[in-house]
Amino acid sequence: MRYDVIVVGAGPAGSTTARECAERGLSVLLLDKAEFPRDKPCGGGITVRALRLLPFSIESVVERVITDVYLTHKQGSGFSRRSDDHLMSMTQRRNFDMLLLEKALEAGVTLKERATVRHVSRDATSVDISTDDETFTASVLVAADGANGKTAQMSGIEQNFWQQVALEGNITPLGGMPEEWQTCFGLDVGSVPGGYGWVFPKGDHLNVGIGGWRYVGPGLRNSLNNLAKFYGFKSENMWGLRGHYLTIRKPDSPLVDGNVALVGDAAGLVDPMSDEGIYSSIWSGQTAATNIADYIGGETADLLNYKREIDSELVPELNISLRFHDLFQLNPGLYMWAEKHTSLVWALARRILRGDQTYVNVMLTHKATGNLIDFLSDLVRVTPFLQRRSGLRDPALPQRFFVRGNAQT
Repeated sequence: MRYDVIVVGAGPAGSTTARECAERGLSVLLLDKAEFPRDKPCGGGITVRALRLLPFSIESVVERVITDVYLTHKQGSGFSRRSDDHLMSMTQRRNFDMLLLEKALEAGVTLKERATVRHVSRDATSVDISTDDETFTASVLVAADGANGKTAQMSGIEQNFWQQVALEGNITPLGGMPEEWQTCFGLDVGSVPGGYGWVFPKGDHLNVGIGGWRYVGPGLRNSLNNLAKFYGFKSENMWGLRGHYLTIRKPDSPLVDGNVALVGDAAGLVDPMSDEGIYSSIWSGQTAATNIADYIGGETADLLNYKREIDSELVPELNISLRFHDLFQLNPGLYMWAEKHTSLVWALARRILRGDQTYVNVMLTHKATGNLIDFLSDLVRVTPFLQRRSGLRDPALPQRFFVRGNAQT
C-alpha cells in the first residue's frame, strides 16, 4: 500500500509528526521496532516549555510536579532553589510515549509495531521501506528513530553529530518518597566533563543518572555508584540500569535530503546545555508536518522550507545553548558560587524551563553580555588549554571571533 508519509520511530518526534500529518489529511504509516508501551532510557522530566507545545494535557501520565532544585558541585555541600511555578512534570517515558502514540492513532495514523526497517530505496518522487516481511511506499520518509537510529544512514544521508553518553538507574526508597524529593530534583555539576548528575523523583521511585561526553563512558558505572552514595542510596539497590547516547547536531548535519526529513534526536536536535530533547522533538515534528503537507499538497516544490524554519527558529537557540555549555563547563564551580550568592542563574533557568524566556532573547536583551559570551565561547574553541578545562575534545568552530580569513563582527 502506498502512503503519503512513512514515519520511522514512534517516540515524541515520530508520534508528533505522524499525528500532525494525519490531522492535515495525509495518509500516514508509523513504524517502530518495539511493541508499545515500551521502556525508554530517559530521566523523564517534561519541561513546561515542552508541554506548552502540545494541544492536549499529559496529566494522566504525570507522576510528580517539580518546582524546586537541589544544586551541588562535585558532590559537595549544596543549596536549594525554589519556584512558585510549575517547572517540570515527571513521568515515565513508557507512559508518556504511549500517550503521544495514542493521540496519533486517534488522528488516523496506521501503526506497525515490531517492524524493524531493513532497507530504504528512493527516487525523486517516492520512498520504499522494507521490513523483515513487508515493503511500504510513500512520497515522504521521516526519520524519527532517535540517537541510535539507522534510517537516515540507510537513506544515504551522512549525519554529523557530537555524542554524549549517560547511565541511569532507579531507587525505590524504603518507607516511601523522602520529603526532600517530593517536589524537588537534584542536579550535581562538575563531576564529569560535559554533563551532570541528576536525581528525578517519580511516583514511587527516584531516577538517578549521570552523563557527559562520550569519552567518559567507560567510567560512568563507577561515577553513578558514587553519585547514588552521595545522595544517600546504596548502589546495589539500583534497578533498571540503562545507558544511552545523546546526539548534538553539528552545523553541517543534514535536516532534509530530497524527500527525507529528519526530526528530533535523529536530527541531533538536543539542547546542549540541558541535554533536554523532548521540546525539540515536538517542535521539529510539528514543523516537519506543516511543510510535508505543503509539499504533498503541491504548494511547495520540496521540503527545504522545513530546514529553513529549523535554521531560523530552532538552530539559533541550540547554538547559543552550546555557547553557554562551553562556558559553564569551563568552571562549573564558579557558576555555582555565583548562583549561591545571587540566584541569577536560577532565575534565568526557571524562565527557560517554563518557556517564558529563550536563549536568543537573553542575548538580544543583554547585548554587551551577549558579545562577551560570544567572545569567551569562541576563545575556548580555539585555545587548547581552555578546551581541556572545558572537557572539549572536538570543539565547535568559532562563529564570530578568531574566524580565520574573516574579519571579526
